[in-house]
Amino acid sequence: MNKVSLWNEATLEKVLLSLLLIVCLFLSINSAFDGGDFDVYLEAAYKLYHGQNPYLPPYSKNGMGYSYSPFFIMLLIPFTYNYFITELVWCLLSFWFIYRSFIIFEKYLDLRFMNRLTYMKYVMLLVVLSFQFMSNNIGMVQVTPFLIWIIFESINLIHSGKNILGGILLGIGINIKILPIVFIGYLFYRGYFMALIACIVCFIGLYFVPSIFWGYEYNLTLLSDWWVIINPTSKEHQVEIGIGTHSMVAFLPVYLSDTGGELLFKRNIFNMSIDSAIIVTNLASLFLVACSLFYFRSNLFIREKFKVKALWEICYFMLLIPLIFPHQQKYAFLFAIPMVAYILYFIFRTFGLYKNLLLYRFVVFTFGFVMIVYSPIHGSDIIGGDLFKLSQHYRLITIATLILIPISLYCNPQKLLSLVTDDKNK
Repeated sequence: MNKVSLWNEATLEKVLLSLLLIVCLFLSINSAFDGGDFDVYLEAAYKLYHGQNPYLPPYSKNGMGYSYSPFFIMLLIPFTYNYFITELVWCLLSFWFIYRSFIIFEKYLDLRFMNRLTYMKYVMLLVVLSFQFMSNNIGMVQVTPFLIWIIFESINLIHSGKNILGGILLGIGINIKILPIVFIGYLFYRGYFMALIACIVCFIGLYFVPSIFWGYEYNLTLLSDWWVIINPTSKEHQVEIGIGTHSMVAFLPVYLSDTGGELLFKRNIFNMSIDSAIIVTNLASLFLVACSLFYFRSNLFIREKFKVKALWEICYFMLLIPLIFPHQQKYAFLFAIPMVAYILYFIFRTFGLYKNLLLYRFVVFTFGFVMIVYSPIHGSDIIGGDLFKLSQHYRLITIATLILIPISLYCNPQKLLSLVTDDKNK
Protein backbone atom coordinates (compact mmCIF):
# COMPACT_ATOMS: atom_id res chain seq x y z
CA MET A 1 0.00 0.00 0.00
CA ASN A 2 2.85 2.36 0.83
CA LYS A 3 4.57 1.53 -2.45
CA VAL A 4 1.41 2.31 -4.40
CA SER A 5 0.96 5.58 -2.52
CA LEU A 6 4.59 6.54 -3.14
CA TRP A 7 4.26 5.64 -6.81
CA ASN A 8 1.15 7.79 -7.08
CA GLU A 9 2.89 10.75 -5.47
CA ALA A 10 5.91 10.35 -7.73
CA THR A 11 3.70 10.12 -10.80
CA LEU A 12 1.70 13.16 -9.76
CA GLU A 13 4.93 15.07 -9.23
CA LYS A 14 6.15 14.18 -12.74
CA VAL A 15 2.80 15.12 -14.30
CA LEU A 16 2.71 18.49 -12.52
CA LEU A 17 6.33 19.19 -13.44
CA SER A 18 5.65 18.34 -17.08
CA LEU A 19 2.62 20.64 -17.16
CA LEU A 20 4.65 23.40 -15.56
CA LEU A 21 7.42 23.04 -18.15
CA ILE A 22 4.86 23.17 -20.96
CA VAL A 23 3.33 26.34 -19.51
CA CYS A 24 6.81 27.89 -19.17
CA LEU A 25 7.63 27.09 -22.80
CA PHE A 26 4.28 28.35 -24.08
CA LEU A 27 4.53 31.63 -22.15
CA SER A 28 8.12 32.14 -23.30
CA ILE A 29 7.36 31.63 -27.00
CA ASN A 30 4.25 33.81 -26.86
CA SER A 31 6.11 36.61 -25.05
CA ALA A 32 9.10 36.44 -27.38
CA PHE A 33 6.78 37.04 -30.35
CA ASP A 34 5.30 40.11 -28.65
CA GLY A 35 8.65 41.41 -27.43
CA GLY A 36 7.55 43.25 -24.31
CA ASP A 37 9.92 45.65 -22.62
CA PHE A 38 12.97 43.77 -23.86
CA ASP A 39 12.34 45.30 -27.27
CA VAL A 40 13.08 48.64 -25.61
CA TYR A 41 16.38 47.35 -24.20
CA LEU A 42 17.46 45.86 -27.53
CA GLU A 43 16.43 49.01 -29.37
CA ALA A 44 18.59 51.03 -26.95
CA ALA A 45 21.55 48.73 -27.66
CA TYR A 46 21.00 49.06 -31.41
CA LYS A 47 20.84 52.87 -31.14
CA LEU A 48 23.99 53.09 -29.05
CA TYR A 49 25.92 50.83 -31.44
CA HIS A 50 24.86 53.05 -34.35
CA GLY A 51 25.91 56.29 -32.69
CA GLN A 52 22.57 57.45 -31.24
CA ASN A 53 21.80 58.37 -27.64
CA PRO A 54 19.56 55.55 -26.30
CA TYR A 55 18.07 57.79 -23.60
CA LEU A 56 16.68 60.31 -26.06
CA PRO A 57 13.78 60.05 -28.55
CA PRO A 58 12.71 58.85 -31.01
CA TYR A 59 11.47 55.60 -29.45
CA SER A 60 9.94 52.90 -31.61
CA LYS A 61 8.14 50.79 -28.96
CA ASN A 62 4.97 52.70 -27.98
CA GLY A 63 7.04 55.74 -27.05
CA MET A 64 8.74 53.82 -24.23
CA GLY A 65 12.21 55.07 -23.28
CA TYR A 66 15.15 53.10 -21.91
CA SER A 67 15.84 53.52 -18.17
CA TYR A 68 18.65 51.10 -17.31
CA SER A 69 22.41 51.64 -17.17
CA PRO A 70 24.77 52.21 -20.14
CA PHE A 71 26.67 49.08 -19.08
CA PHE A 72 23.54 46.94 -19.59
CA ILE A 73 23.08 48.42 -23.07
CA MET A 74 26.66 47.52 -23.89
CA LEU A 75 26.08 43.91 -22.81
CA LEU A 76 23.02 43.64 -25.08
CA ILE A 77 24.68 44.88 -28.31
CA PRO A 78 25.78 41.37 -29.44
CA PHE A 79 22.21 40.12 -29.06
CA THR A 80 20.44 42.62 -31.31
CA TYR A 81 20.78 40.44 -34.40
CA ASN A 82 17.50 38.61 -33.71
CA TYR A 83 15.03 39.97 -31.20
CA PHE A 84 12.86 36.84 -31.09
CA ILE A 85 15.66 34.40 -30.30
CA THR A 86 17.19 36.75 -27.71
CA GLU A 87 13.86 37.27 -25.94
CA LEU A 88 12.92 33.58 -26.06
CA VAL A 89 16.23 32.65 -24.44
CA TRP A 90 15.77 35.43 -21.86
CA CYS A 91 12.27 34.23 -20.94
CA LEU A 92 13.49 30.64 -20.53
CA LEU A 93 16.41 31.90 -18.46
CA SER A 94 13.96 33.87 -16.31
CA PHE A 95 12.28 30.63 -15.26
CA TRP A 96 15.70 29.19 -14.48
CA PHE A 97 16.55 32.29 -12.42
CA ILE A 98 13.47 31.70 -10.25
CA TYR A 99 14.18 27.97 -9.99
CA ARG A 100 17.76 28.62 -8.91
CA SER A 101 16.57 31.28 -6.43
CA PHE A 102 14.19 28.75 -4.88
CA ILE A 103 17.00 26.18 -4.58
CA ILE A 104 19.07 28.76 -2.67
CA PHE A 105 15.99 29.75 -0.61
CA GLU A 106 15.55 26.12 0.45
CA LYS A 107 19.11 25.94 1.77
CA TYR A 108 18.07 28.26 4.60
CA LEU A 109 15.12 26.10 5.64
CA ASP A 110 14.80 22.92 7.65
CA LEU A 111 12.48 20.82 5.49
CA ARG A 112 12.92 17.52 7.31
CA PHE A 113 9.42 17.78 8.81
CA MET A 114 7.87 17.73 5.31
CA ASN A 115 7.08 14.44 3.62
CA ARG A 116 6.94 14.28 -0.16
CA LEU A 117 3.24 15.14 -0.41
CA THR A 118 3.52 18.07 2.02
CA TYR A 119 6.51 19.41 0.08
CA MET A 120 4.52 19.17 -3.17
CA LYS A 121 1.66 21.12 -1.60
CA TYR A 122 4.09 23.79 -0.41
CA VAL A 123 5.69 24.17 -3.84
CA MET A 124 2.38 24.20 -5.70
CA LEU A 125 1.01 26.88 -3.39
CA LEU A 126 4.08 28.98 -4.17
CA VAL A 127 3.62 28.41 -7.89
CA VAL A 128 -0.01 29.54 -7.67
CA LEU A 129 0.74 32.62 -5.55
CA SER A 130 3.66 33.71 -7.74
CA PHE A 131 2.05 32.89 -11.09
CA GLN A 132 0.33 36.27 -11.50
CA PHE A 133 3.58 38.19 -11.07
CA MET A 134 5.80 35.68 -12.83
CA SER A 135 3.57 35.50 -15.90
CA ASN A 136 3.47 39.31 -15.93
CA ASN A 137 7.27 39.40 -15.90
CA ILE A 138 7.44 36.91 -18.75
CA GLY A 139 4.70 38.69 -20.68
CA MET A 140 6.56 42.00 -20.33
CA VAL A 141 9.94 40.24 -20.86
CA GLN A 142 11.27 41.92 -17.73
CA VAL A 143 14.46 41.61 -15.64
CA THR A 144 12.89 41.06 -12.19
CA PRO A 145 13.60 37.27 -12.10
CA PHE A 146 17.23 38.03 -12.98
CA LEU A 147 17.51 40.58 -10.16
CA ILE A 148 15.95 38.16 -7.65
CA TRP A 149 18.46 35.51 -8.67
CA ILE A 150 21.44 37.85 -8.49
CA ILE A 151 20.41 38.94 -4.98
CA PHE A 152 19.98 35.39 -3.70
CA GLU A 153 23.12 34.13 -5.43
CA SER A 154 25.26 37.00 -4.16
CA ILE A 155 24.02 36.84 -0.56
CA ASN A 156 24.41 33.05 -0.56
CA LEU A 157 28.03 33.46 -1.73
CA ILE A 158 28.66 36.07 0.97
CA HIS A 159 27.17 33.83 3.67
CA SER A 160 29.42 31.02 2.35
CA GLY A 161 32.53 33.15 2.89
CA LYS A 162 33.00 34.21 -0.75
CA ASN A 163 32.65 37.88 0.09
CA ILE A 164 34.41 39.45 -2.88
CA LEU A 165 32.66 37.28 -5.48
CA GLY A 166 29.29 37.83 -3.81
CA GLY A 167 29.90 41.58 -3.56
CA ILE A 168 30.88 41.80 -7.23
CA LEU A 169 27.76 39.91 -8.29
CA LEU A 170 25.52 42.19 -6.22
CA GLY A 171 27.34 45.22 -7.67
CA ILE A 172 26.53 44.02 -11.20
CA GLY A 173 22.85 43.80 -10.26
CA ILE A 174 22.84 47.31 -8.77
CA ASN A 175 24.55 48.73 -11.85
CA ILE A 176 22.02 47.21 -14.22
CA LYS A 177 19.00 48.32 -12.22
CA ILE A 178 19.43 50.30 -9.02
CA LEU A 179 16.81 48.33 -7.03
CA PRO A 180 19.16 45.86 -5.24
CA ILE A 181 20.98 48.81 -3.65
CA VAL A 182 18.89 48.26 -0.50
CA PHE A 183 21.19 45.32 0.28
CA ILE A 184 24.08 47.70 0.85
CA GLY A 185 22.33 48.50 4.13
CA TYR A 186 22.07 44.78 4.89
CA LEU A 187 25.79 44.18 4.24
CA PHE A 188 26.77 47.16 6.39
CA TYR A 189 24.58 46.24 9.36
CA ARG A 190 25.72 42.62 9.36
CA GLY A 191 29.36 43.62 9.06
CA TYR A 192 30.18 42.09 5.66
CA PHE A 193 32.64 44.88 4.93
CA MET A 194 34.75 43.07 2.31
CA ALA A 195 31.59 42.24 0.35
CA LEU A 196 30.33 45.81 0.83
CA ILE A 197 33.52 47.34 -0.57
CA ALA A 198 33.58 44.90 -3.50
CA CYS A 199 29.94 45.71 -4.26
CA ILE A 200 30.41 49.49 -4.20
CA VAL A 201 33.62 49.40 -6.26
CA CYS A 202 31.97 47.07 -8.78
CA PHE A 203 28.74 48.94 -9.42
CA ILE A 204 30.43 52.35 -9.56
CA GLY A 205 33.28 51.03 -11.70
CA LEU A 206 30.88 49.47 -14.22
CA TYR A 207 29.32 52.88 -14.83
CA PHE A 208 32.60 53.88 -16.51
CA VAL A 209 33.31 50.68 -18.46
CA PRO A 210 31.45 52.00 -21.58
CA SER A 211 34.05 54.81 -21.67
CA ILE A 212 36.47 52.26 -23.12
CA PHE A 213 34.32 52.00 -26.26
CA TRP A 214 32.54 55.35 -26.51
CA GLY A 215 34.89 57.72 -24.74
CA TYR A 216 34.78 59.28 -21.28
CA GLU A 217 32.90 62.44 -22.27
CA TYR A 218 30.13 60.62 -24.16
CA ASN A 219 29.74 58.13 -21.33
CA LEU A 220 29.28 61.02 -18.89
CA THR A 221 26.56 62.35 -21.21
CA LEU A 222 24.85 58.95 -21.14
CA LEU A 223 25.06 58.78 -17.34
CA SER A 224 23.70 62.31 -17.04
CA ASP A 225 20.75 61.57 -19.35
CA TRP A 226 20.08 58.34 -17.46
CA TRP A 227 20.02 60.19 -14.12
CA VAL A 228 17.42 62.60 -15.47
CA ILE A 229 15.17 59.59 -16.12
CA ILE A 230 15.66 57.75 -12.81
CA ASN A 231 16.09 60.72 -10.44
CA PRO A 232 13.78 59.85 -7.48
CA THR A 233 13.31 63.54 -6.63
CA SER A 234 11.84 64.39 -10.04
CA LYS A 235 8.22 65.49 -10.07
CA GLU A 236 6.86 62.41 -11.85
CA HIS A 237 8.40 60.17 -9.18
CA GLN A 238 6.89 62.04 -6.22
CA VAL A 239 3.23 61.33 -6.94
CA GLU A 240 1.89 58.67 -9.32
CA ILE A 241 -1.84 58.86 -9.83
CA GLY A 242 -2.36 56.69 -12.91
CA ILE A 243 -3.43 53.06 -13.18
CA GLY A 244 -0.61 50.55 -13.45
CA THR A 245 1.88 52.02 -10.97
CA HIS A 246 2.22 50.87 -7.39
CA SER A 247 4.59 51.41 -4.39
CA MET A 248 4.33 54.02 -1.63
CA VAL A 249 4.46 57.03 -3.97
CA ALA A 250 1.54 55.59 -5.89
CA PHE A 251 -0.38 54.55 -2.77
CA LEU A 252 -0.17 57.15 0.01
CA PRO A 253 -0.55 60.45 -1.92
CA VAL A 254 -3.81 59.35 -3.57
CA TYR A 255 -5.30 58.52 -0.16
CA LEU A 256 -3.94 61.63 1.56
CA SER A 257 -4.88 64.25 -1.06
CA ASP A 258 -7.42 64.78 -3.78
CA THR A 259 -5.30 63.81 -6.78
CA GLY A 260 -8.03 62.48 -9.06
CA GLY A 261 -7.14 59.57 -11.32
CA GLU A 262 -8.02 57.75 -14.51
CA LEU A 263 -11.22 56.46 -12.87
CA LEU A 264 -13.82 58.77 -11.37
CA PHE A 265 -14.09 56.91 -8.05
CA LYS A 266 -12.94 58.90 -5.02
CA ARG A 267 -9.84 57.60 -3.24
CA ASN A 268 -8.65 60.26 -0.84
CA ILE A 269 -9.54 59.91 2.85
CA PHE A 270 -7.82 63.18 3.76
CA ASN A 271 -7.44 66.49 1.94
CA MET A 272 -3.79 67.32 2.45
CA SER A 273 -1.88 69.46 0.01
CA ILE A 274 0.28 67.56 -2.48
CA ASP A 275 3.44 68.85 -0.82
CA SER A 276 2.29 67.61 2.59
CA ALA A 277 1.30 64.25 1.11
CA ILE A 278 4.75 63.89 -0.45
CA ILE A 279 6.43 64.63 2.90
CA VAL A 280 4.27 62.03 4.69
CA THR A 281 4.99 59.50 1.95
CA ASN A 282 8.73 60.04 2.21
CA LEU A 283 8.58 59.69 5.99
CA ALA A 284 6.53 56.50 5.63
CA SER A 285 9.10 55.07 3.23
CA LEU A 286 11.89 55.91 5.67
CA PHE A 287 9.89 54.22 8.41
CA LEU A 288 9.68 51.04 6.31
CA VAL A 289 13.46 51.12 5.92
CA ALA A 290 13.84 51.66 9.67
CA CYS A 291 11.59 48.64 10.28
CA SER A 292 14.52 46.51 9.13
CA LEU A 293 15.76 46.90 12.73
CA PHE A 294 12.80 44.76 13.85
CA TYR A 295 14.16 42.02 11.58
CA PHE A 296 17.83 42.37 12.52
CA ARG A 297 17.11 42.30 16.27
CA SER A 298 20.82 42.45 17.14
CA ASN A 299 23.67 44.90 17.58
CA LEU A 300 25.59 46.34 14.64
CA PHE A 301 28.13 44.14 12.84
CA ILE A 302 26.95 40.89 14.44
CA ARG A 303 26.45 38.21 11.81
CA GLU A 304 23.36 36.04 12.05
CA LYS A 305 24.05 32.34 12.74
CA PHE A 306 20.46 31.04 12.58
CA LYS A 307 19.89 30.39 8.87
CA VAL A 308 16.10 30.83 8.89
CA LYS A 309 16.53 34.15 10.69
CA ALA A 310 19.02 35.29 8.02
CA LEU A 311 16.52 34.32 5.33
CA TRP A 312 13.76 36.27 7.11
CA GLU A 313 15.96 39.37 6.98
CA ILE A 314 16.76 38.90 3.28
CA CYS A 315 13.07 38.47 2.45
CA TYR A 316 12.23 41.76 4.17
CA PHE A 317 14.85 43.69 2.22
CA MET A 318 13.44 42.21 -0.99
CA LEU A 319 9.93 43.14 0.13
CA LEU A 320 11.09 46.75 0.53
CA ILE A 321 12.07 47.07 -3.13
CA PRO A 322 8.61 47.37 -4.74
CA LEU A 323 7.39 49.51 -1.84
CA ILE A 324 10.00 52.26 -1.50
CA PHE A 325 11.11 52.73 -5.11
CA PRO A 326 8.91 54.87 -7.39
CA HIS A 327 7.25 53.81 -10.63
CA GLN A 328 6.91 50.13 -9.76
CA GLN A 329 4.67 48.05 -11.99
CA LYS A 330 2.77 44.91 -11.07
CA TYR A 331 5.66 42.66 -12.14
CA ALA A 332 7.94 44.23 -9.49
CA PHE A 333 5.93 42.57 -6.72
CA LEU A 334 7.59 39.29 -7.59
CA PHE A 335 10.14 40.65 -5.09
CA ALA A 336 7.53 40.04 -2.37
CA ILE A 337 7.18 36.32 -3.14
CA PRO A 338 10.22 35.25 -1.04
CA MET A 339 8.48 36.70 2.04
CA VAL A 340 5.28 34.90 1.02
CA ALA A 341 7.34 31.70 0.74
CA TYR A 342 8.81 32.26 4.21
CA ILE A 343 5.39 32.88 5.79
CA LEU A 344 3.99 29.76 4.11
CA TYR A 345 6.93 27.77 5.45
CA PHE A 346 6.29 29.14 8.95
CA ILE A 347 2.60 28.16 8.77
CA PHE A 348 3.41 24.65 7.49
CA ARG A 349 6.00 24.26 10.27
CA THR A 350 3.94 25.58 13.17
CA PHE A 351 0.30 24.87 12.35
CA GLY A 352 0.07 21.73 14.48
CA LEU A 353 1.55 23.56 17.46
CA TYR A 354 -0.23 26.92 17.37
CA LYS A 355 -3.48 26.28 15.48
CA ASN A 356 -5.62 26.60 18.62
CA LEU A 357 -4.28 30.05 19.49
CA LEU A 358 -6.76 32.78 18.57
CA LEU A 359 -4.12 35.30 17.41
CA TYR A 360 -2.33 32.66 15.32
CA ARG A 361 -5.60 31.71 13.60
CA PHE A 362 -6.34 35.37 12.94
CA VAL A 363 -2.89 35.86 11.37
CA VAL A 364 -3.28 32.77 9.17
CA PHE A 365 -6.76 33.90 8.10
CA THR A 366 -5.49 37.40 7.31
CA PHE A 367 -2.61 35.99 5.31
CA GLY A 368 -4.99 33.76 3.33
CA PHE A 369 -7.32 36.70 2.66
CA VAL A 370 -4.45 38.94 1.53
CA MET A 371 -3.19 36.21 -0.78
CA ILE A 372 -6.36 36.53 -2.86
CA VAL A 373 -4.76 39.67 -4.31
CA TYR A 374 -1.60 37.69 -5.06
CA SER A 375 -3.43 34.70 -6.54
CA PRO A 376 -4.39 34.24 -10.22
CA ILE A 377 -7.97 35.11 -9.19
CA HIS A 378 -6.84 38.74 -9.11
CA GLY A 379 -5.89 38.67 -12.79
CA SER A 380 -7.92 40.66 -15.32
CA ASP A 381 -8.71 37.45 -17.24
CA ILE A 382 -10.67 36.11 -14.25
CA ILE A 383 -12.16 39.10 -12.43
CA GLY A 384 -12.48 41.14 -15.63
CA GLY A 385 -10.72 44.24 -16.87
CA ASP A 386 -13.01 46.71 -15.10
CA LEU A 387 -12.60 45.15 -11.66
CA PHE A 388 -8.86 44.81 -12.19
CA LYS A 389 -8.62 48.51 -13.09
CA LEU A 390 -10.60 49.30 -9.95
CA SER A 391 -8.17 47.20 -7.90
CA GLN A 392 -5.23 49.10 -9.37
CA HIS A 393 -7.04 52.39 -8.86
CA TYR A 394 -7.21 51.64 -5.13
CA ARG A 395 -3.67 50.14 -5.04
CA LEU A 396 -4.73 46.78 -3.60
CA ILE A 397 -1.41 45.12 -4.49
CA THR A 398 0.51 47.71 -2.46
CA ILE A 399 -1.93 47.44 0.45
CA ALA A 400 -1.68 43.63 0.45
CA THR A 401 2.11 43.84 0.43
CA LEU A 402 2.14 46.28 3.36
CA ILE A 403 -0.06 43.88 5.35
CA LEU A 404 2.61 41.20 4.85
CA ILE A 405 4.93 43.21 7.12
CA PRO A 406 3.00 42.76 10.42
CA ILE A 407 2.20 39.17 9.40
CA SER A 408 5.89 38.43 8.85
CA LEU A 409 6.79 40.07 12.17
CA TYR A 410 4.35 37.75 13.93
CA CYS A 411 5.81 34.79 12.02
CA ASN A 412 9.27 35.55 13.35
CA PRO A 413 11.96 32.82 13.43
CA GLN A 414 12.19 33.05 17.21
CA LYS A 415 9.01 30.94 17.32
CA LEU A 416 10.86 28.29 15.30
CA LEU A 417 13.85 28.05 17.64
CA SER A 418 12.03 25.83 20.13
CA LEU A 419 11.05 23.50 17.30
CA VAL A 420 14.67 23.30 16.13
CA THR A 421 15.75 22.45 19.70
CA ASP A 422 13.08 19.77 19.94
CA ASP A 423 14.24 18.22 16.64
CA LYS A 424 17.84 18.07 17.88
CA ASN A 425 16.75 16.35 21.09
CA LYS A 426 14.82 13.64 19.27
